[in-house]
Amino acid sequence: MRTNAISIANYFVDLANADNREIRLLGLIKRVYIVHGFTLAILNRPAIDERFDKVEAWRLGPVIPSVYHSFKHFTNQPVSEKSVILTDVNNFIIPEIDDKDIKNITKAVWKRYYKWGDMDLVNLLHRDGTPWSFCYVEGKNEKIPDIYTKIYYKNVLDDIEAKNN
Repeated sequence: MRTNAISIANYFVDLANADNREIRLLGLIKRVYIVHGFTLAILNRPAIDERFDKVEAWRLGPVIPSVYHSFKHFTNQPVSEKSVILTDVNNFIIPEIDDKDIKNITKAVWKRYYKWGDMDLVNLLHRDGTPWSFCYVEGKNEKIPDIYTKIYYKNVLDDIEAKNN
C-alpha cells in the first residue's frame, strides 16, 4: 500500500503518544500537510496518495480532506487513537507508513513543530506567499496544486540551510 495522508496522521498520533504530548485535529492536519510539502521538496514526489488524498485551501489553512474526515469525531479533543480504513467488505486496516524516507521526514517535522500550537501552525501556513495564500477563496475549498507546495517548501529548505551556515 502506498503511503497516504491517513498513514502519516496515524504516525503523528504514535509520535505524540510516545512523547506524552497532545495532538488535536487542527494541528494534525497542518503537520500532515507540512510533511507533504517537505516530501515534495526533498524527494521530488508526494507523500500522499493522489488516488485518495488532495490538498485544499480551507478557511483555517491547507487541509487534506481525508485526514479531516477520518479524525473529525475528536472535534477539539486530543486525538487519542489512530484511524482505520475499510479496504474491502469487512476488512479494516490501520494505515501505517511503509516508506522509510517519508517516515524520517515525518519524524523530522514532529521534532521541528511538536511544540507549536494549532493556531501557530495556522498562522505559519497563512503567511503571504504560502500556497494557501495563493489559492484560498472565501467560501470555497480550492485545490492547492503540488507545484505551489513544492516550490514553497524548497524555499523553506533554502532558508533553513542559510540559517545553519
